[in-house]
Amino acid sequence: MFLLVPFTSVKSQPNTFIYIPLIVKQGDLWVNTLDRDVSLAYYQENYLLSEPPDINWMGSYTSCDPGTTDPDFKQAVLQRVNYFRGMAGVSDEVTFSDESNEKAQAAALVMSVNEALSHELNDEWTCYSPLADEGAGSANIALGVYGWDAIDLYMMDSGAGNDAVGHRRWILNPRTQIMGTGDIPPTNEYLPSNALVVFDSHIWDERPDTRDDFVAWPPPGYVPFPVVYTRWSFSYPGADFSQASVSMLSDDLTLAISQADPYYGYGENTIVWQIEGMSSGADWPQPNEDTTYTIDITDVLIDEELQDFSYQVIVFDPDS
Repeated sequence: MFLLVPFTSVKSQPNTFIYIPLIVKQGDLWVNTLDRDVSLAYYQENYLLSEPPDINWMGSYTSCDPGTTDPDFKQAVLQRVNYFRGMAGVSDEVTFSDESNEKAQAAALVMSVNEALSHELNDEWTCYSPLADEGAGSANIALGVYGWDAIDLYMMDSGAGNDAVGHRRWILNPRTQIMGTGDIPPTNEYLPSNALVVFDSHIWDERPDTRDDFVAWPPPGYVPFPVVYTRWSFSYPGADFSQASVSMLSDDLTLAISQADPYYGYGENTIVWQIEGMSSGADWPQPNEDTTYTIDITDVLIDEELQDFSYQVIVFDPDS
């Protein structure tokens, strides 16, 4: 269970852009998702955890002490965040700050103790503090899951209220440089929880270079099936998707998809779709062989000009 952070033309001849992810930008190495071996190695080295660290939470429910978690545990959560960012073609050098971690930890404790989620707390909540309130209002929040599993949940963004994939967009926001995690482990009396502070002072900075002009999940190229998810998204800064249409092909067959209303506002403008008959909370099915999906998005209005985009996602089994 988790909540979305609330924040709430002249037609010209369309241009078509077929995207091939770049490998190198200004000396920085992007994840070359066009190379299956590179994508597989990045998954094995940055997503999988051979020895998951213990949380070693040093806090207390009864005294409302948010406590701290083990540095190695925080690092594993951060590694999961940066895995998704690197695959999406944005900076995978996000760091956690002590200030953001403290806010997130205070918020996570409140969610766990009250067995409820809200981005707007009041002093009637058990273990309320101004710090927790600040954290809750600037974070992705989850109840019933914690640590790196919460990052997966945010990226999946399932549920009727999350068709704008707001959690995912904040994790993949190109401008973000600093985040913070707060995590409470499960006990016999309390549910686990996570708060991932996603706002930093760079939120209004100029947009940095990215591998592609857009940010898509799943991204163009080879993507391991466990991280594909059933909601697909395409974000482009300042784009007007009101006239846009998405088509999805596999084996030269057009797939029936449902297209959500576009989302505008904080974060980058986004259009979301999924294959009909697939639940937003379902795992992507394990493919028998590498499977290519061609995505065509037409009539995206950018700077008063209609543009089309086309790219391919190759879903593969990292164990085969």
